[in-house]
Amino acid sequence: MALSHLVLLWLAAFAGGFTQGLAGFGSTLVALPILALVLDLKVAVPVCTTLAVTLNLVMVVRLRGHVRRGLLVLLIVSSLPAMPFGAYILRVVSGDWLKLVLAAAILVFVIMQGRPGAQVSTAGRGRGWGVLAGLVAGGMGGAIGINGPPIVAWMSRLGLPRDALRATLVSYFFLAGCGVVTSQAAAGLVTRAVLGRTGLALPALAAGIFVGMKLCGRVGEAAFRRIILAILAFNAVTLLAQGLAGLLGR
Repeated sequence: MALSHLVLLWLAAFAGGFTQGLAGFGSTLVALPILALVLDLKVAVPVCTTLAVTLNLVMVVRLRGHVRRGLLVLLIVSSLPAMPFGAYILRVVSGDWLKLVLAAAILVFVIMQGRPGAQVSTAGRGRGWGVLAGLVAGGMGGAIGINGPPIVAWMSRLGLPRDALRATLVSYFFLAGCGVVTSQAAAGLVTRAVLGRTGLALPALAAGIFVGMKLCGRVGEAAFRRIILAILAFNAVTLLAQGLAGLLGR
């Protein structure tokens, strides 16, 4: 593995761990676009989901007393049917198309979270919307390793306390991530290359979690989210350009 690729692998793992440790969500949204710059998505996605399961386990232990179990069960049960379908899509759809889907998913998340009144809106709070969010999240997780946008978008409208929101989110991401990794393994996507790159990334992931937890509470959440949204928007545009260039260059 080239040194430049290794540095980006470490950067992705550190950024994902730091984001999750500090904000409680967003690790995959931050890490996967960086990994996709140097790895084929059929490698990058399983690496990212395996790392996410690891760091979410750490966060679950930290926040376990605040989990809203009813909401967690609703989201998990809704997500499970769509996970194998998503893993199958990853095997048969080209990486360029998946980059476009990934870019679109990130841009939707940025728009939903960045618009005025997004945090106080009462729209879309019903459990039916929760079921839909779970289904979409399961399919997205199996296909491109990102299950966060629909879940975060729905739960951010429920008016939960900060710790309850974060605890329920990381618990969902951990359990759903286990399902996604299992589906990807069954589809033959968890290869020796995936496991090797995951192992290389673990020290950087641990460092990111440690630094993120240390800084939690020292950075205003509103300011932090604005920075993350700006970074995500830039990454989404980069992936969009890559995907279009790949498709148009055929």
